[in-house]
Amino acid sequence: QEYERPNPEIVNDEEEWEVENILSPRFHYGKLQYMVQWRGWDPDPKYYNADNFINAPFKIRDFHEQNPNCEGPPARLTSWEKAFAKEEFLKPHKDDSNPAHPLKGLVTSHRRK
Repeated sequence: QEYERPNPEIVNDEEEWEVENILSPRFHYGKLQYMVQWRGWDPDPKYYNADNFINAPFKIRDFHEQNPNCEGPPARLTSWEKAFAKEEFLKPHKDDSNPAHPLKGLVTSHRRK
């Protein structure tokens, strides 16, 4: 029997797939990104800017509560949660992919003298 992959939902004229799990965050050129497992799909090795997950704020919150030492969460996560709970659409914001704590998770090196 063949497995049928789920179809995307159309939200604001764009296709959206359901996030099953957040796998890993990272900083990339100053932006917070996530690797995720999409429901019904094989693992996706690509990282996506945090602003792509504005409609999955509780998945992101859960991930960061369980992984407090990882990069993130997004600076505007609380705003995303409030809008999601009220079923409101948020317009894109310049800080949507910025981390709440810009220095958290960054690696620095020091030269020894």
